[in-house]
Amino acid sequence: MKTATPIDSLAVREIGTVEGRIVSITVEPRDAAPQLTARIDDGTGRLDAVFMGRREIAGIEPGARVSVTGRVSETETSLCLYNPSFELR
Repeated sequence: MKTATPIDSLAVREIGTVEGRIVSITVEPRDAAPQLTARIDDGTGRLDAVFMGRREIAGIEPGARVSVTGRVSETETSLCLYNPSFELR
C-alpha cells in the first residue's frame, strides 16, 4: 500500500491512503441496499470507509487496525472513501 496521509491532511477528490483503527461499524438494515460503513480514526481525525454491496467483511470490526486507499469524498458530516481497497494491519 501507499504511504499513509493523516486524515486532517486529505484533499477531497484526490486518491488518499489512511491508516488507523476502526472505532465503529454501521450496517444498513436488511430491507435496504447492502452497505457496511467502518469509521476509522488515525488520531488526527475520522473518516468513513463505505463498502457498498457488503454487510460484512472478515476482519473489519471495531478495534481492528486497517489501511484503506481510495478517492476521498466529502459528505455533510465527514470525509469518506467508497469501496476502498484495504489491508488489515
